[in-house]
Amino acid sequence: MTALRLGLFGRGRLGSAIAAEAGAALSWQMGRGDRPSTPVDVAIDASAAEAVETHLAWALETDTDLVIGTTGWTLHELDSRVAGRIGVLIASNFSLTVALMARLSLVIGRFAALDPFRDPYLMEHHHRLKVDAPSGTARTLAEALMAGCPRKTEWTLGVPEPHQLSVGVVRAGAEFGTHTVGLDAPAEVLELTHTARSRAPFAQGALAAARWLHGRKGIFTLDDLAADLLDPLFVFGGKP
Repeated sequence: MTALRLGLFGRGRLGSAIAAEAGAALSWQMGRGDRPSTPVDVAIDASAAEAVETHLAWALETDTDLVIGTTGWTLHELDSRVAGRIGVLIASNFSLTVALMARLSLVIGRFAALDPFRDPYLMEHHHRLKVDAPSGTARTLAEALMAGCPRKTEWTLGVPEPHQLSVGVVRAGAEFGTHTVGLDAPAEVLELTHTARSRAPFAQGALAAARWLHGRKGIFTLDDLAADLLDPLFVFGGKP
């Protein structure tokens, strides 16, 4: 099997971690605004939100599959622009463990919906230089909670109004990222916490996403990759 040729947009914290994990598979690493001259099979965008438009245009022009790992961007008519020409995978967090946490958050939300006195909540902590707040990961987990708990139709920062999901955000220090999904009931509390000890899980997940995406056409999320790997874990009963 021919080795996958990878390109990488981004020289920041995540980009550096991906480059270290990719090793010899990485054909080039560029900052935003640079235009690649060497073709690759898949490019990973770990740069900045304002650069996504340019990188997508390049990917469509060169028929290069693109993994987008930045957050805070919006592109209009993305479906029609891609239109099955290339593969595009979008992820707010590349950790497959976080993808598992999102599935468990859905279950927690469904459990909360059985009793109006069970209140789900979400807390997240990132380093002080992280721009977006709440993080893309926090938004993904919040969406999973609310999908399972329909009475929580909105979410807010700080003190929630009735029927809103309470979300706490901390930007301090050098924290890689900690997310906690909780369920508070009158007599008990359940918490599920994911703490990243380094950026290695995000880099490894980005490379897994690139390998999975190559050869597929259309728009995908990390959840599509996670479905292949994680959903069999939720089939209970029978022999292992």
